[in-house]
Amino acid sequence: MNKTLFFLARHGETIWNKEMRFQGHLDSKLTSLGVKQSQQIANQLQAKGIDAIISSPLGRAQSTAKICQKALDRPYQVEPELIERHLGVWQGQRVEEVALLPDYCEILQQYSELSSHHGESAVACHQRIQRAFHQIAKHYNGGKILVIFHGEALRCFLAGLGKVTKRNAYEQYQNGCIIKLTYHSELPYFHLESE
Repeated sequence: MNKTLFFLARHGETIWNKEMRFQGHLDSKLTSLGVKQSQQIANQLQAKGIDAIISSPLGRAQSTAKICQKALDRPYQVEPELIERHLGVWQGQRVEEVALLPDYCEILQQYSELSSHHGESAVACHQRIQRAFHQIAKHYNGGKILVIFHGEALRCFLAGLGKVTKRNAYEQYQNGCIIKLTYHSELPYFHLESE
């Protein structure tokens, strides 16, 4: 059976991560800690035989990907479909302010069709990310792929695979974390490795 191995990494810490602001499709630069976390991603995967690095188009993910590319000496490319979940009018706002709103729990802690105004739902985000992974797996069949993307996109994608919790992305996926995922092409299905 053909298996493609994904290492799903959240980008290094950014200024807005430190300030606890929602970024979504907006962006902020990596902090000095974020640069170190990006290097640590590469260090952890040094002996894994990574074939390619694929990044979200957002600057924070690309900055992390470039650091990994330099350390791992592997090709790096951007996949637009791996962009972070669009959080609509909540983008740029502080987490503590948004957490007081009535729909916060359903939108950012659950897997549902609900979204903030002008935003993307968790279900739609999952479907978009899953489509991208199917295409990447088809292109790199049997390969080992490092994917640099985002906490909320990661939460939505994994929730759609059955990993549902009542916690937000900040609580579940730290900057620089790596989640291992196997894609079995014959069936096809994704298998989340135990953490």
